[in-house]
Amino acid sequence: MRNVFFAAISIALLAGCSEKTEKVNACIERGVEYFKEIGSYPTLSSAPNKGRNAEEVALERCNRTTTAF
Repeated sequence: MRNVFFAAISIALLAGCSEKTEKVNACIERGVEYFKEIGSYPTLSSAPNKGRNAEEVALERCNRTTTAF
């Protein structure tokens, strides 16, 4: 019975991770599009991230919140 419980929890966690990954990836895509629209792609041109890779910044922001962009 205990193994069934842990299996169910594991499946739920994996499903949740997959959903979060999809949301993060969609957010990153929006972020990249945003940076392209404002002319700061592939390297950001304004502080505080001047000179940084736009995709890395989008990844950081989207890992904090999937509504960043």
